[in-house]
This record gives sequence, C-alpha cells and structure tokens, in this order.
Amino acid sequence: MFCTKCGTELPDDSQFCRKCGHALTGATSLTPKEVALAPHRSPVLRWSVVALGVLVVVLLVGLGLVVWQVTNHEASRAPIAQGSSSPEAVPVAKAEPPSPQPLSPQELYQSKRAGMVLIETFDDEGRKRGLGSGFIVSSSGTAITNYHVIRGAYRATVKFDDGTVGSVDGVASYDQNRDLAVVQLAPSHGTALEIGNSDNVRVGDRVVAIGSPLGLQNTMSVGIVSGLRNGVIQMSDPISPGSSGGAVFDQSGKVIGVAVAQMVGGQNLNFAIPINWAKPYLNNQNPKPLSDVATENTVTENLLDGSVSVPQGQARTWNITVNPNSMSNAEVHGQIFSIGGLDGKITLALVYQGQPIFSCRERVCQIHQSIMNPGIYTLVLDNRVSPIFARTVTGQVSLKYVR
Repeated sequence: MFCTKCGTELPDDSQFCRKCGHALTGATSLTPKEVALAPHRSPVLRWSVVALGVLVVVLLVGLGLVVWQVTNHEASRAPIAQGSSSPEAVPVAKAEPPSPQPLSPQELYQSKRAGMVLIETFDDEGRKRGLGSGFIVSSSGTAITNYHVIRGAYRATVKFDDGTVGSVDGVASYDQNRDLAVVQLAPSHGTALEIGNSDNVRVGDRVVAIGSPLGLQNTMSVGIVSGLRNGVIQMSDPISPGSSGGAVFDQSGKVIGVAVAQMVGGQNLNFAIPINWAKPYLNNQNPKPLSDVATENTVTENLLDGSVSVPQGQARTWNITVNPNSMSNAEVHGQIFSIGGLDGKITLALVYQGQPIFSCRERVCQIHQSIMNPGIYTLVLDNRVSPIFARTVTGQVSLKYVR
C-alpha cells in the first residue's frame, strides 16, 4: 500500500506512514499507476513554495511603504486650509540662510563711502568750532554722530562723498553720557548704511573704520577688535581728531560701532561706541534746532557776583578747571568796577600755565575770553602794585560752557 498523503510505499498492514506520520486507518490502497498519478510532495518542493510565499509578502509590504511615503510627501506639500489642523503633520526645518561673504577692505570702502559725511560746526557768532564725522542710516537723511561733535554748535554743515554740501537740520536725540547724537540732514542725500549687531563683536574680529581725521574726508583704516571694555569696543584702527562720529564696520559691511576717541599717550589705543547703544534713539521724529540743544545744555558758573575787597599789596584768585571731555565752548566773561586809592585801578587777569592770556588794568574792565585747552586757569584781581590803598571791586564774572 501507499501513503495517501506523501505517496510513500508501506507494508499492507501499516496503521501510520512511517515517513510523514499520516494515519492510514480506512485508507485505500493505491495501485502503482495511481501512485504515479498522485501529487509528489517532496520536502524540497514544500520549502520552495514557502519561500515563494514569503517573497511575495515582502514585495507587497515594500510596495505599500513606497506608496505611503509618496502620499505623505505630497500631503506635506499641499497647503492646509485656513482654520484646519493637521496633528499628524511633521514639521519641516527651514534651511539657515547662508552667511554673507566677507568683503575685502577695497570692496567695503567702495560700497560704503557714499554713506559717510564730514561735519563742520559753528558757534553762536558764526565762528568755526571744529570738524567731525557722521554716517547716514536712513533714506530720509537720519544720521548718527557723537554728541561732542555737535555739542555747543548753533549751526553745522555737512559734506557728502560726492561733494554735495548740506546742513544739520536738527537733532532728533542725544545722549551726553554715551556721547551719541542722532541728527537730521538736509537735503536727504547719500546712501543709507546697514546697521549690524554689536553684541556679536568678539576680540580678534577684523574691523574697518571710515571717517574724516583732520578734515581728510573718507579716510579708511583697517584693524582688529583689541578688547571689550565695559561694552565699549577697543580697536587698533587709528582714531584722530575729526574721526569722531565715523562708522566702524564688520567684515560683511554692517556698522557695528561709532568711532569716539583715542587714548593720548597710549600705543594705538582707540575706542568705538557699540551701535546697539544708538538703536533706541533712532525712532524720534521731532528734531530740535542745534541752537536749542546748545542753549538747554549751557551752564553758567559765577566766579565773582557782587563786591569784594582786595587789600593793598595783595591779590584775589579763582581757579577754573577746563575738561574738554565734559565741556565745550568754555569762556570767561563779565565786567568789574574798581574804586579806592588815588585812581581806583586794579588788574583783572586770566592766567594759564603761569602766563596771562588776558590782562586789563583800569577802573572798569570787561572780559570775554574763550578757553580751549584743557587744564587749570586762574582768574586774578591783582592789587599788588598798590602798597597803600585797598580796592573795592564790584561786578560779575562767570565761567560759561556747554556740557
């Protein structure tokens, strides 16, 4: 007999197939011809069928994954209707914008020089006070400079890079402590410069300064950030009188500082105010005339106010300290009347470093003396030429300056 399941030939009295274990109870014996026609189910064939089935399943799963990814990608590109939500949407990270390429000093100078201006200031009598620099930050003519550049000025002219001449039409904001001023230029001319972020400045960064040292308009210097001192930028770019208020650029051409000062007696010690300090002052839309700024910051300190007695052979003195960093337009002015003795004359003098820069010996003296250099000056009422008679002096003499 033969196994009806696997076709193995078995003894006629077998109850189970000794090969596949199939029960043979009630099985019908097959003839050799029927055995030949029965399906052949060898182990090789059986495992081949299993492997083929697994392969088909893998292909179907892979195809399903591909379809799902394509569908998901198309769905992420499709716009979402306003008010709808997609909790299954996967956020896509935005690509960071590429960092701007550093400009060479030549490229920076050529592209930024048109935003610089030379500033010349005048006092209330039309006398020239000094020179400084500034730079334009808006197409409407807003510019930034140092407060000390316009301090005490009653009028100021500006010269643009192309030779056009304009004026400072008003002061929008100023900060005496940080030495900053935002001014309005007329006409609106030149190219507005882009402001950067001075908080990103690091020691060793290359910086370029453009200003007008000694009136030499648009002079460029190249250096590095040498240090950060309480927020102030120390740099190796040379700063000279006239450079104050000029722009200091980073390598991408953005303004990161305002040139302010050099340390006299040091070895290339120069400083700039961080541009971020100026940003809060750029929104004021109500500029005031230069003369109003000068008037509201004018200080008068009385040296002599009333009467004073000067004994014979003696002198009365008052010391005056002049610090150009905190005061400008300093002058001593006033008038005195002297009586006593035969002629009543007394000497009124102003002395600097042991030398008189003003002297008057009369009964009535007037003084109107500007004092420009830093240091200590001495106002003197001198009665030492009279060995007998005292003098009584009445009048008012004051120190006047703009803070």
